[in-house]
Amino acid sequence: MDIVIEAVKKLESLLEHSGCENGDVLLDVNPDAVNCRYENGACMSATFGGRIADFTTFEPIRARTKISFMFGAPLDTLPVRSAACAIVNVATGFFCLSRVLHACPLSSHDTCIERLRHELAGKNVWCAGNIPAIESEFRHTISGDPSEADILLIGSEGIIAPGTGDLIEIWRKTRRIICIGPSTAGIARLHELELFCPCGKS
Repeated sequence: MDIVIEAVKKLESLLEHSGCENGDVLLDVNPDAVNCRYENGACMSATFGGRIADFTTFEPIRARTKISFMFGAPLDTLPVRSAACAIVNVATGFFCLSRVLHACPLSSHDTCIERLRHELAGKNVWCAGNIPAIESEFRHTISGDPSEADILLIGSEGIIAPGTGDLIEIWRKTRRIICIGPSTAGIARLHELELFCPCGKS
């Protein structure tokens, strides 16, 4: 299963006959954004219907497009998959399916990590994608193998990785799977996955 392509299919079904799929989406980069502590890269913003949502990536795209341009597209490169996630984030925010559209301010970072320590206490963790803050903070409980972990964390890099959907299918019945950070919010909502972003902003 390709988690991004399947999320786009779900979105296409939700928007069928609404006309919203043909509305313009503006993709840009916000150089002033404060990133989530669990995400690295540039903040790519997607604007649709007066709402703005973010996706953090090392390969942002600047373009004017439409939601419908994703429908049936192969989404076979990381920049395109990142753009698709940004569009999913703003669309789910616009339709009030997701409340998390932006990272929390720096002042909330300590609160966030304390809550995460509580969530992960005594558990072995495996990360889908590079999440340096997790690997540093929880280095004694990080596992290199999902089969040895109690919890699978999916960050912004992991959510666009082509193999992540297959891992979710394998482990979702026997492992706790948590998407972490605002970049993963839209995909998490459409796939009914747990999201950890307690201080994220709408």
